[in-house]
Amino acid sequence: MPASLPDIVSDSKALNSKVFSLPRLLILSSLDELPERESAQYRELKGALGLGDGVLFANLKALLQMEYIQEGEAKVEEGNMTVYSIAKEGKEELKRLREWFLKWINLGGENEGHK
Repeated sequence: MPASLPDIVSDSKALNSKVFSLPRLLILSSLDELPERESAQYRELKGALGLGDGVLFANLKALLQMEYIQEGEAKVEEGNMTVYSIAKEGKEELKRLREWFLKWINLGGENEGHK
């Protein structure tokens, strides 16, 4: 049975509203696309997502505090570099968000033309 607006409202209570920002969704999605046990450097995230330093840093920090991403070190010629990967909790929350967004999108399609 298709979701109704009351269903979507009820389901939204299980979501973490702190993740509902475009930069955080982009960061989680990009890290989720990496192969298992892979990570991304700060500059890779910045370049791929087109986010400024302040926005990227603040949102990485927030996702780290929520334990949705993990921070690590990678050795490079110049020394060590900070890298980021998605945590199990981040994968689970991203899945819940995607499922909720799909319900919400499908609701709009069913009610198209009704205002």
